[in-house]
Amino acid sequence: MLDIKAIRENPEDFKRRLARKGIEGSMIDELLGLDEKLRETIAASEKLKAEQNEASKKIPQLEGEEKAQLLAQMKEISERKKIVETERDEAEKNCQDILQSLPNTPHDEAPNGKDDTENKVIKTWGEKPNFSFPPKEHWELGELLGILDLERGAKVSGARFYYLRNQLAILQQALIFWAFTEVAKKGYSATIPPFMTRSEAIYGTGYLERNENYIVNPGEDDLYLIGTSEVPMMSYHAGDILEEKDLPLKFVAYSPCFRREAGSYGKDTKGILRVHQFEKVEMVMLALPEMNEALHEEIRGIEEELLQKLEIPYQVVDVCCGDLGNSASKKYDLEAWLPGQDQYREMTSTSICNDWQTRRLNIRVRRENGELVYAQALNGTAVSSRPLIAILENFQQEDGSVLIPEILRPFCGFDKIAV
Repeated sequence: MLDIKAIRENPEDFKRRLARKGIEGSMIDELLGLDEKLRETIAASEKLKAEQNEASKKIPQLEGEEKAQLLAQMKEISERKKIVETERDEAEKNCQDILQSLPNTPHDEAPNGKDDTENKVIKTWGEKPNFSFPPKEHWELGELLGILDLERGAKVSGARFYYLRNQLAILQQALIFWAFTEVAKKGYSATIPPFMTRSEAIYGTGYLERNENYIVNPGEDDLYLIGTSEVPMMSYHAGDILEEKDLPLKFVAYSPCFRREAGSYGKDTKGILRVHQFEKVEMVMLALPEMNEALHEEIRGIEEELLQKLEIPYQVVDVCCGDLGNSASKKYDLEAWLPGQDQYREMTSTSICNDWQTRRLNIRVRRENGELVYAQALNGTAVSSRPLIAILENFQQEDGSVLIPEILRPFCGFDKIAV
């Protein structure tokens, strides 16, 4: 959530920055109008309350007509106060509704653009494999090798579900465990969080509004399956006051993830690129504003290091404003080369969220001088199930077998998947 005080002080700057995410300036004008109304009604309510208190002190000292007149005045004040408080509550609700609907402002360095077609490639790494045969897509290899069963996944659970079998099931566990331990070695606190949270946690990270892909409610209780471990990890310190000397706080969390994939009808229907359930290792940080840039580059560096150790060619994309989502002010996507698809596809991402989430979750930091400020939030994916796709497609052999990246062989116990 944005800072209403900062918006009051510089509304034109917020209009300019939010326009880069497609937000009309009229929303800021409406917000400030409601904010002014709210402050006016708060002041009026306080004034009437003071009048009530003053009158209450005088009543015991009065008698007869004088007392009756004052009691009548108090009744009138009470009625006016009820009207003012109703206006105050309505203005507060409307003000909060708009404030909560506004996304984070984009970083000045984030590229302009309306969607992912305008993202900016800033780096490429690795040599694309040069095959002497037409490369297959991962789902073709999976069916050929008997390690991916999409048909029975759909039969049991519906579209976008699957069974990982035999060596591919082992490979996923090897990938997840390897990445989890690699990041933990770098000083990140290894965590397995709850895989279901209350709605407050989803609201706090910004996934309750405008992003139904991340909201899966399995029943009647106020519990939701998480779409990313960012949700429970950000709420870990909800309501806390952290000490400056303890920052940054760094976590690496494992979880399964569940998503509706609403709005993706007809997209990536084959294979396991866009599915309702997958596993992920996520990095989450709480920091101070002056740490944001360096920590964002640190997370990106870890993501790149992992792909490099897996020997997967990739490109780094600076995400444009229109593709940043609600919470991010700056974001990098790492996209792996998929020879079967003949294109780069997203594997991981990392975002700076500033204090947009921590305001919602009331996570503050006590500076050494005693000042209380909101913490800054950052996140980034170490690995998910998606690198399995890149491994299958980049390491496929002409006979249909797939070599295992050398770094994962000790965790798998085999160096090849073959028929």
